[in-house]
Amino acid sequence: MSHLLPLGETGWSVWRDVVLRTAGFPAAGLDRFAAPEAAAVADAVLTGGSGPELLDKVLREAFAESSAVVNELAADPLLREAVTWQNPDMLVALDGLLRTDPEVRNVRRRKRELSLLRYWQRYCGKAETIGFFGPVCWGTFDPAEPGVRLSPGPSLVNRRHVFFEAWALIAYADRLGDDLAVRRWWAPALQPHLTVEGRQLRWPLHPPIALTPTEARLLAACDGRTPAVALAERLHADGEVHGVDDVYLLLDRWADRGQLIWGANLPVSPEAERVLLERIALIGDEGVRAEVAAGFDRLRAARDAVAAAAGDPDRLGAALAALNTEFTAVTGRPATRQGGQMYVGRTVCYEETARDLEFTVGSAVLDALAGPLALVLQTARWFTGEVAARCAELFAELHDELAADGPVRLADLWSLAQGTLVSPEGPIGRAGAALTERWAELFGLRDLPADQAELLLRAEDLAERVRQLFPAERPGWPSARLHNPDVQLSAASAEAIRRGEFLLVLGELHPAHVAYDSAVFGPFHRDPAALRAAGDADLGPARLRLLWPDSYPRRTTRTTYGLTGPADRQLGIDSAHGADPDQLVPATAVTVEVVAGQLVAVFPDGGRWSLMEVFASLLDSLLIDAFKLLDPAPHTPRITIDRLVVARRTWRSTAGGCGLAGHTDETARYLAVRRWRAAAGLPERVFVKVGTEIKPCYVDLTGPLYAQSLCAMVDAAHRTSPDVPIVVSELLPAPDRSWVTDAQGRGYVSELRLQITDPTEHRGDHG
Repeated sequence: MSHLLPLGETGWSVWRDVVLRTAGFPAAGLDRFAAPEAAAVADAVLTGGSGPELLDKVLREAFAESSAVVNELAADPLLREAVTWQNPDMLVALDGLLRTDPEVRNVRRRKRELSLLRYWQRYCGKAETIGFFGPVCWGTFDPAEPGVRLSPGPSLVNRRHVFFEAWALIAYADRLGDDLAVRRWWAPALQPHLTVEGRQLRWPLHPPIALTPTEARLLAACDGRTPAVALAERLHADGEVHGVDDVYLLLDRWADRGQLIWGANLPVSPEAERVLLERIALIGDEGVRAEVAAGFDRLRAARDAVAAAAGDPDRLGAALAALNTEFTAVTGRPATRQGGQMYVGRTVCYEETARDLEFTVGSAVLDALAGPLALVLQTARWFTGEVAARCAELFAELHDELAADGPVRLADLWSLAQGTLVSPEGPIGRAGAALTERWAELFGLRDLPADQAELLLRAEDLAERVRQLFPAERPGWPSARLHNPDVQLSAASAEAIRRGEFLLVLGELHPAHVAYDSAVFGPFHRDPAALRAAGDADLGPARLRLLWPDSYPRRTTRTTYGLTGPADRQLGIDSAHGADPDQLVPATAVTVEVVAGQLVAVFPDGGRWSLMEVFASLLDSLLIDAFKLLDPAPHTPRITIDRLVVARRTWRSTAGGCGLAGHTDETARYLAVRRWRAAAGLPERVFVKVGTEIKPCYVDLTGPLYAQSLCAMVDAAHRTSPDVPIVVSELLPAPDRSWVTDAQGRGYVSELRLQITDPTEHRGDHG
């Protein structure tokens, strides 16, 4: 059976496999802090229909109700478990709330209430793939099923796995390597982007480093497979050095210079634990090996105790504390990093889970999705072509500049291209601006009334105009053939979907992205090997993997590749951990040549890759935030094509212009929020993205506690700059339109992550 299904008669194909991402707490929880009565009184005060005395009374009552809810949630075992995983320090705030009288709202309690609210809105309102409060769920598209079929199990999750964060194991291995008795068994390796040629060490954008004969022989032998003790004995036996210690000193010198890795060289992936076990097993000194293995076994046992504590927040907290203590004792390092930051690997370990749910999505959804989504996909194909054309101009210019000095090395071209690629005036920025301008022309946005709430369009009426505005016959590079849209279903229930009572909402579309090849999603698939084979059918059997630099901000254990194949190659472009010696290709060993008028990367084994495909992983990362259909106008309407909302209604302001900054008491903040809502014509329930925050947050504008949280975020942004953008979008779907339910019938915010295959190919030597 093919892994693809036709997306209607559009020519595009959708993968049968589909990921359902859900929140871990019921959507109804978003209403726990709403206060419509208080909002009505505040609005009357602003219009002169009521006095401040009544407002004071209703606000006191609303805050008292909110405080009671806060205490209820602070004692909830499920929320405490979620918070324990995400930020154990937050438990101090939860316990502090439980120890204080909800009616005595001093400064400390108010801050703690806001902290809890920010976690709560995220747990109830966002379909994120983070631990048990954002479980993974694989399902299928089945055209034979008319609606959707849901079969929830008795629990929220049915599989849980606890992994070490790679940064923690790297720190642990480095500490082990402080002892030469251990480190001499680690295999040294050049940094993955460097190469030795004769008596020269090549590195990007610099003249080669001259090497002595001994240095050249030693560094050339540092292949990531051969332990240092074997290298030392070999050079000593050949008379290159007086003793083995001379080799260790030489290795130390190059490691201190940052051009050599002499450690366990663990990958930044969930595989780090397995690799470290293999490294320990290769220690040739039996006594040292036994001691190191016993120490690592203790750390792993502490991790296993964490995994065994699932479902018991107190036991989990104690197990995590014990793991942290053990980690700090053996490494001398704190058990957390990047404190206070969300969406990063901060702790020693993390949990991944699978939702206890089986589901199938049928023909009603596929048929409604096909026509309008195909229009968006055509623009995505055009977008990748525009990016490719502009990148080709940039790369050709850089190649000509470098070719004046001899053969062009990929490492040099790569380094020179980085600044321009991320510039607003670079290939991606210019293509993104052209995309939004053409969408504005397609929808006639420049001619709409400023306050128009919605634009209703038909796919068949737009199809020809889309072909004219976004002409593209093929994707911009081979792997740009795949796209990943996030689609939400707005429906009261699965039964409502079967009756055809639903609306589709496009969250984001990630162009030229292979979402299923993920360390988060892949392992929970029923057959990961089949998932990889499906990718090979679309892209070819060989993938070029970028070995992300240690400094790359989005590089975490969870966000790495998840489906590797024997023909894959790793491209080393900077200092990085975890290179696989069998797959690594240093960028300094790759030349860039003109072949039939196109720039091609020529690998040491003679293999050739389109230069655009060489940059594909980087472009994948950069394009995630670049595919924006609408430009940032003060107000844009909801845009619906057939039954697919391709853009939610949105309002934009700034920290200085919204009127929410600088208020000194809770009543003033609440009135400021109500005044802002009325002036802008906002709905009561919205998502707000403050420019200084990483992600949007849910806000119920009737809720006094929500108002305090929003004003606090705007205050913080205003201190950075009055020009920090504030972007508001309508809440769609509404919480009562959450069709995914648990065994108790409670609805959950969710989204479907699809993988789409372009019908046109862009094949090179490898795909």
